[in-house]
Amino acid sequence: MSKQLLPLILALAMIRGLIYAAVIPPWQAPDEPPQFERVVASLNSADWYSTVQNQPTWYSDLKQALFTFDFYGFVDIPRRIYDPHQPLNHYLILYHEAYGGLYGSRLAYAMIGWPLLVWPQPNIIMQLYVIRLYTVLMGVAVILLAYLITQTIFPNNRFLGLGVPLLILFHPQHTHLLATVNIGNLAELWATLALYFMTIGLKRGFTWPISSATLFFSFIAIWTKATAYFLLFVLALIGLIYLLEQHQQLSRYWRWGLWAGIIFGGLMVFLVPERLILLIIEALISLKVKGLYLHPLVPLDLFRSFWAYPGWTVIILPAIWYQLLAVFCLLALIGLTIPGLTQRHLIFSPPHQTQIRTLLIFGVAIGTAIVILLSWNGVTHSTVYRQGRSIYPVIVPLSLFIMLGWQQLIPPNWRALALAMLTAIFFLFDSFVLFDYIIPFFYSRY
Repeated sequence: MSKQLLPLILALAMIRGLIYAAVIPPWQAPDEPPQFERVVASLNSADWYSTVQNQPTWYSDLKQALFTFDFYGFVDIPRRIYDPHQPLNHYLILYHEAYGGLYGSRLAYAMIGWPLLVWPQPNIIMQLYVIRLYTVLMGVAVILLAYLITQTIFPNNRFLGLGVPLLILFHPQHTHLLATVNIGNLAELWATLALYFMTIGLKRGFTWPISSATLFFSFIAIWTKATAYFLLFVLALIGLIYLLEQHQQLSRYWRWGLWAGIIFGGLMVFLVPERLILLIIEALISLKVKGLYLHPLVPLDLFRSFWAYPGWTVIILPAIWYQLLAVFCLLALIGLTIPGLTQRHLIFSPPHQTQIRTLLIFGVAIGTAIVILLSWNGVTHSTVYRQGRSIYPVIVPLSLFIMLGWQQLIPPNWRALALAMLTAIFFLFDSFVLFDYIIPFFYSRY
């Protein structure tokens, strides 16, 4: 039954994504203008290394487009006056200048911008919408992977098999971000593909093709954006599990194992982005000088902006909505503790080992993704990186744990009805955010 509904879910994902892409005005998503600048620049070598001293001609079009669509009227920063003689960095933080060329690779951005080579557009706004259409397709792919991952772990569980992709489908903030231009969307897709092949490997065994795919998508996700750095810890845990399982066989071929470890370590050193090394050094220096302090606003905004904090994180919902979401998450957490209390014997049961190990890997993925983000803010005493989109690379494991927790609280005979009710709640919440907050915010003046 769930397989027959999959095309409908994917079609709805495409429709919802297109609605958000069309309704959100140009540039009104976090970092969209500078991200778009990098995407377009990646298609030309001279543009990629350009600065305001040797800026490409389309910089003027981008600068004018900010004022054509009243960019400063919807963001929480001081309004600027349009001056055609001012360089683009007077209005935007240009990543190439701000990060010394170490923010993202040209290849990663070209993987987002390539549709402009196939479907060239002279108008910069049309270019923006072409890329938005492409990122909507990324969102659809994430939902498809959510279905495949859940079916692999729980093949006969319709509640989870449909519930996980439906939760992501009607997730307003995720749909909003995946319908705009940001390198984080590509990192999320690569990370989700890595998690998918990890799931396949844990169930069927890590053959060379599965292992290669897991490592490939993990490394390109890490290379794409820092939000995927959690995969390093996940890969380490999978390697530890494999070593513990295969230690007897590996002891016979320890020389091969040693050389494989040396080669793998060398690849890690070679492929890890230079920016990651600089961030680690910066964090250690900051920790030594400032100590550790986490501002309470960071976890609060992380939770709120994970679910619904649209626009340039300026459309905040009434507190009651976040409180209700917190209650639903708390219920899921309570539900997750039930198997540990009532079914402890299943943890070491051979038929359930694949599910247990996969959930353990997913739990580590979620934990490290959140801890890395909170730790960085705690070490630097900053409140800058507190947006929920930073943990979207683990949205599939998060959604799986939420649905699994709810499932434990619902009697088996009521789960079909509960799934229908939850889907209706998801849909109504998503529609409420869109029609009662996003559209009035951007279009009330008209």
